[in-house]
Amino acid sequence: MNISKLLRIVCISCIMTIMVLSSISFSYATTSSELKRQQQNIDAQINKTNSEIAGVKSQMSDNLNQINKLNAEISTYENEITNLETRIGSLNNDIEAKEVSISEQEKKYAIQKDLLDKRLVALYESGSTSYLDMLLSADGLAEFISKYYTIEQLAEADEELLAKIESTKKQIEDEKNSLENAKIEVENSKTAVVGKRNSLASSRNEKSNIVNQLSAEEAALQEQLEEFEKDKKEIQAELAALAARSSVKDTVAPSAAGYISPLAGKTKGSITTGYYGYAGHTGVDFACGSGTPIRAVKAGTVVTSKALRRPNGQYKSYGEYIVIDHNDGTMTLYAHMSSRAVGPGVSVAQGQTIGYVGSTGNSTGPHLHFEVRVKGSCVNPTPYLP
Repeated sequence: MNISKLLRIVCISCIMTIMVLSSISFSYATTSSELKRQQQNIDAQINKTNSEIAGVKSQMSDNLNQINKLNAEISTYENEITNLETRIGSLNNDIEAKEVSISEQEKKYAIQKDLLDKRLVALYESGSTSYLDMLLSADGLAEFISKYYTIEQLAEADEELLAKIESTKKQIEDEKNSLENAKIEVENSKTAVVGKRNSLASSRNEKSNIVNQLSAEEAALQEQLEEFEKDKKEIQAELAALAARSSVKDTVAPSAAGYISPLAGKTKGSITTGYYGYAGHTGVDFACGSGTPIRAVKAGTVVTSKALRRPNGQYKSYGEYIVIDHNDGTMTLYAHMSSRAVGPGVSVAQGQTIGYVGSTGNSTGPHLHFEVRVKGSCVNPTPYLP
């Protein structure tokens, strides 16, 4: 039995079960608590069906599971290489700045040293005359006081000059040590990049060998998964760029996020699929009926409202999705909608309906995929939800 037939059987079983449960609900429910209980039963059945579908997929193809694992490795290596190259660029900029600073400090040191040398020559040429001799040679109290203050100023100037020379010398030594450490880190980072590139090439080669062994059906599914990962990366870059342009530098702590649930009557306890990071599941899922209103979890501005489609018009990856910038360093993403109720640039209030639950894109059934982004990057949404 192929994956399509298995999925159809599971989905038909789900639909029939939901219809039976729904029929029972509407026939016998007499109180709101009974309705709520029966709704929980329906949600539990949907969750069970989603788990069955996931099980069918995992049993169907070890090759696909291995490819997904390799995709995660490849993504990790790519991110690590990017981070290392960014760090190398930053270190090289620091090295240039330190070299300029050292050059300036050495010029300053040379000037200070020249002043000290001239001062020592002057003292030598003055012979053995001491400060005490100068004071005793004064004619009267007024000249004595005048010479005293002159001597005091000379002594302070000498002391200040010596302190500056010592400080400048220490700063040069510290910056040279820092410069050497930065150069060592650059070389270590370059070595690490070579290692990561080798690992990346190895993972890509292993993936290529497995892809060549896929059946036509598996290859079609793999193409969709690859497409979804590509779209996620593009969205990640887009949101990171938006966050970088934002004037807000810090985000609200999760405990003070002030979010409501994106679905009325749902809490974090209603999550059917959890978060497990980039190149995996970058948000959380709430299984629920198609057409259920989706709410803005917090006031903000819609920065993205679009449908991701293939050239033939079919939905892909997130399908119909929306991103809201909450102007506090966080953004939220709502995906797989049946339709969107707001467009880009629109200001939304907390609790406002922004769209409706659907199953567009890379989805096996009606549900809401919900993400939280901090400065453009995915984080676990669970702590932000009630």
